Amino acid sequence: MRRGFLLLLAALLLAACSGPTAFVEELPAIYPDYAGVTIPAGIAPMNFNLPAEYSRVYVRVSGSEGGSLRVRGRWAKFPIRAWHTLTERNAGGTLTFTVLGRRDGRWTQWRDFVMYVSDAPLTDYGLTYRKMPPGYTTYSRIGIYQRNIHNFDEDPIIESTLTPGQCVGCHTANATDPSQFLFHLRGAHGATLIQQDGAREWVTTKTEETIGNVAYCYWHPGGRWFAGSINPVRQSFWTGDQRLIEVFDLASDLVVVDMQDLSLVVDPRLTDPDYLESTPAFTPDGRTLYYLRAKAYEVPREVEKIKYDLMRADFDPQTGRIGEIETVIPASAEGYSVTFPRPSYDGRWLMYNKADFSIFPIDHKEADLWLMDLETGETRPIDEVNSDFSESFHNWSSNSRWFLFSSRRADGLYVQVYLSSIDAEGRCTKPFVLPQENPREYYHNTLYSFNVPDFTKARVEFDTRGVYREVFSDERVQATVKP
Repeated sequence: MRRGFLLLLAALLLAACSGPTAFVEELPAIYPDYAGVTIPAGIAPMNFNLPAEYSRVYVRVSGSEGGSLRVRGRWAKFPIRAWHTLTERNAGGTLTFTVLGRRDGRWTQWRDFVMYVSDAPLTDYGLTYRKMPPGYTTYSRIGIYQRNIHNFDEDPIIESTLTPGQCVGCHTANATDPSQFLFHLRGAHGATLIQQDGAREWVTTKTEETIGNVAYCYWHPGGRWFAGSINPVRQSFWTGDQRLIEVFDLASDLVVVDMQDLSLVVDPRLTDPDYLESTPAFTPDGRTLYYLRAKAYEVPREVEKIKYDLMRADFDPQTGRIGEIETVIPASAEGYSVTFPRPSYDGRWLMYNKADFSIFPIDHKEADLWLMDLETGETRPIDEVNSDFSESFHNWSSNSRWFLFSSRRADGLYVQVYLSSIDAEGRCTKPFVLPQENPREYYHNTLYSFNVPDFTKARVEFDTRGVYREVFSDERVQATVKP
């Protein structure tokens, strides 16, 4: 039956692809590897390339719930509107891809492959991320960009060309809602940009009682507070080693910022000079603060001794005060380091990185993603997502059914953004790289790595006019410390 169907299909395809056709039972060597991935309906078209020796490609996509789509050209490029219609019709079903490639005047047809279309929607507008070139100075061109996940539109939010000599730092929206949005600038004119409902302030959070400005931040779901770690960051390069660079903190404290009066809640337990406290994250009910803590060592000489534990603290949303603190994962006692805790917005899961040491997993080949069940406390490596290279910097979609992360799996050097879905049992699907209009041309030619990606419910509205003047005027709102 299947052989007869293939012969009939071949006859139809030959009407469009004249010339002899060879059939092979292997899957096509498409780039990116999208075979067997699970995608959300309405995502940008999952365009792909054949190997360079194939001059033409013909693709037919058939939906298990109906509908089909045919394209031909130098690569598989699907019309956005038709692709959206097909994926939405087949939510909860499958798409079957029949692929033919032309090489030296002959056509080859490979074995069909499928994509699964999830019944879990991805309704967020898109992603934000920082793009960084292979340079390690503040004069490298660094920017924060936003990308519409449903098409290929990418726009800069801010680029370092607007703030020369300053490093455009990490950015944070409130549970994917960009109506509350902030990022930090490092450098001589450093400050924290806080934008709420279109109004923005440049804030100095360094005070006489604190060691610097906040950098790695996380909004409280109620919007009144955000927690931030204060990290004088340095980097060193490995010699005589396959590793390239190590990023570490000279010191690190944790504070909570009250947006009502831009005052800081400073708790001595979170500013102990003998320890490094970092990377906070609130639970969706707003009553718990997760963060990291490690014993401080001399850096860079003893950087491999720095191993972070996962901590949990009670939080009072009325006063911003920290209550009882406990250790959730005593990673240092077990010889590894936990980094980047991120609770899902539905309160079900907590995803984190596990690495040998330090706090920046993006530079650690061994770094993997782990998942904690917040109902049972059980934790496991996400084997269906992890690779032989670094996985890092993950975040959740607004409905907590999708997550994204950074990975070096493509070539061991450049960092790209991958997406995966998760079901009610915590099972995750084969990840796929962020779709591009022409994937090979985009990913093989770019010199940029993607950093600290996140979902956003809506487009980030940021007026770049006046940014240069605002940054270099040094007009700042000075934060204070609560008594």
